[in-house]
Amino acid sequence: MLRQCRFDVTVIITEIEGIELNLSEFFDAEILAWMRLQSVDDIQQLSPSPFQPFEESANSSEALYIPQVKNEVIPKIKQQFISLKDVFKAYNDYAFEAGFSVRIHSSKTDNNRETIRKEYVCFKEGESKCSEASQRQRGLTREKCGAKLTVVKNRSGEGFVVTQFVEGHSHPLTTPRKKHFLKSHRRVSVAQKVLTQQLSAANVSTSQQMSVLELQAGGLENVGCLRRDIHNFRRDMRKYVDGHDANMLKDLFETEKEKNTGFTYIIEEDDEHRLIHCFWADATCRKSYEYFGDVVVFDTTYNTNKYRLMFAPLLGVNHHGQTTLFGCAFLSDEKSESFEWLFKEFLKAMPGPPPKMIITDQDPAMTRAIACALSNTFHRYCIWHIVSKFSEKIGALAYKEHYEDFKKCIWNSESPEEFDATWAYIVGKSNLSTHQWLQSMYEIRDRWVPAYTKHIFSAHMTSSQRAEISHAFFKRYLSDKNSMYEFVTQFERALARLRHNELDLDHKDMNEKPILKTSWSMEKKLSELYTLHSFKKFLEEIFQVNAYVLTILHEDECRSVWKVHREEMEGSRGREVLVDKSSNRVSCSCQMFEFDGIPCRHLLAYLSLMQIRELPSTNILQRWIKTAKAGRVFDDFGSQQKEICNSSLLVRRQGIFRLAYRVLDNVVLDVEGTEIVQEALLSSEKKIEFMRGSRQYGSTSSIQLPISLGSQHGLKEPLKVRAKGCGKRLKGGKEKAVKKSLHKMLRCTTKTTTTTTTMILPMNELYGFVDMEMTFAWYLMHDRSHLWECPEGGCCLLKVFLRMLSAIKGEAKKEAWKRRITPMQKDKGPLILFLIELHISF
Repeated sequence: MLRQCRFDVTVIITEIEGIELNLSEFFDAEILAWMRLQSVDDIQQLSPSPFQPFEESANSSEALYIPQVKNEVIPKIKQQFISLKDVFKAYNDYAFEAGFSVRIHSSKTDNNRETIRKEYVCFKEGESKCSEASQRQRGLTREKCGAKLTVVKNRSGEGFVVTQFVEGHSHPLTTPRKKHFLKSHRRVSVAQKVLTQQLSAANVSTSQQMSVLELQAGGLENVGCLRRDIHNFRRDMRKYVDGHDANMLKDLFETEKEKNTGFTYIIEEDDEHRLIHCFWADATCRKSYEYFGDVVVFDTTYNTNKYRLMFAPLLGVNHHGQTTLFGCAFLSDEKSESFEWLFKEFLKAMPGPPPKMIITDQDPAMTRAIACALSNTFHRYCIWHIVSKFSEKIGALAYKEHYEDFKKCIWNSESPEEFDATWAYIVGKSNLSTHQWLQSMYEIRDRWVPAYTKHIFSAHMTSSQRAEISHAFFKRYLSDKNSMYEFVTQFERALARLRHNELDLDHKDMNEKPILKTSWSMEKKLSELYTLHSFKKFLEEIFQVNAYVLTILHEDECRSVWKVHREEMEGSRGREVLVDKSSNRVSCSCQMFEFDGIPCRHLLAYLSLMQIRELPSTNILQRWIKTAKAGRVFDDFGSQQKEICNSSLLVRRQGIFRLAYRVLDNVVLDVEGTEIVQEALLSSEKKIEFMRGSRQYGSTSSIQLPISLGSQHGLKEPLKVRAKGCGKRLKGGKEKAVKKSLHKMLRCTTKTTTTTTTMILPMNELYGFVDMEMTFAWYLMHDRSHLWECPEGGCCLLKVFLRMLSAIKGEAKKEAWKRRITPMQKDKGPLILFLIELHISF
């Protein structure tokens, strides 16, 4: 507690409850009685008071504020210290009790560059030099305060002695509740630094890290540092690794390879030994490829690291229908040579043959690279990207009149011949037979139209949206400020979460049985064979079996052909089931099994008619069963070694906290027990300080990095590349009109700030049709939920969406969109949800 002046006492009375109890240790009964008779306002207006308000400076008429602290913490002339560290600690401890911050003002060294004099001053010493034209945002703190402590080295050469101590301050001192804001009393401890490193590796924000520290310390005032101190530490760490990123990444890969012989990587350098490409895959990725590598989805994404390198994961789908990873790469550009390098390295690293199918977007460079490196792999274009371009390419009026015809032609054609005939009829009817884009799409129809591609297994994937969804998942754990080393370590954590989800489903498959819907013995047997995901798809087909009738069309010694069609639907399109009697193989003209790996309803209708109780082995795809990953033999590079797990600070810290809480719970009401715990803690603290000895803690360089910066591979960091699409490009008429006519400026203005949010909404009323659902879906899919509210708390984007929602026809669709919106409101508060519900009700 301080004896400053009447103004500071007023502050203390205002801020602290139970003021009499707090001040009774420092003021006598007469003063306390006087304080009880006065209100705060009265005290502020009083000129004289029973307090000693201040002391006059001997050199000037300015008032000095003398801290009133315990005598043993006040520095004294000729006081001896062993080291400068002890000097700073003693003066800083005194400053904390007094209510000010300390900084080093000057230092003097001898010829051997050893410090012989040092001066510590109050943080308000000196005068701020700031012109009126300065753009400085922070306020001025210097007030010519003369409080200081000076020490000089002893003549013996050992230790330091206090030669000057000025006690008075030219400014009011900080009250106890605000002491933790003073800079010299803020410190990010070693444990906090390592903890924040681990939390940062999980992509936990600085504010969330402070919440963790606050809970552990029992309040923000007890943390010992502020949020900006954590932010500055992370900034310093990034600066610390600048220039070493590529070498650290290579060291990380080498360490992983030593722990696990199944890990592989390759780094491509340019003539200046600068990293340009990088590919890596661990043993789990390579094993996953052996199980599920028949179909690969490939796409690139940007802004995942500070160099703007393209992150290129190669993905697939496992037996649970989940996304699985086969390998990852950094690419400095999107040239065909870069893609070709990646695909060749990918094939070298993976066990087994090349994939049967690879799905990408319609990128010319990828197409050329796949033709060279994956010549035996069927290259399929993402159908979603192509279909979504119809509205832009063929024009608004043609889209409104003929898009439904094109859609039926694309999805409902059973054979290439049927597609060709229907397509020719539509383009002729719509006068689009000479349309250049439609002609180009027709020429490559064998790469994207289902009628041309359904005979090739694709694990029920027709687009690269699985890759885009995976990008959205990984971005929760990643930041565009990451170095390559940080990216890989954080990506591994995200990947661990993805693999843990797969492990969870493996556990459910082992311990849970699906509910059977029919009495057919085949259903029970397949429920034990298929994973839950695959069995649900099988049930969707088996439910429809009774709706079909079969008629034999042809039969001989080798085969039989059956027509399968719906009984209640006259003129419905029938399917043909072909039975090969020699191989006992059953196939259907719909080719669902060839495309998806699940037997179709037409095939099951034939088996039901023939009273066949077991599904033929030729109609069971091993990749969809529970034991898809069992009974495999791996070569040397696919074997998995036991990893060496480093002890985690989080685990150790949690263990210590559990023990401490248990002890405190036992002694909190026992005075004698409390004293025993205090003595034990003080003794432990002294032992730990002795053990640490001369170790240096607290500096940036002392914080543990998993990989040493000393490794020198001569590898330079990549140059920051320019991501695709950031420059000028040719734009279609629709895009130009949208930008010109529907560019919205949404403003939220206060007295001091103006926040402008700019967005382009692809609303299509001006083009002769309404496609609100597509627009809404675009924003939801691309995770634009952060634009629902502007920073000042308004609901600008929400109002636009409410207008869009009103244009959606039908209550069922509105309810469906309401269910889509609802989960997004958990962090936005009840106001938005209320407005949406209110709007829908009208």
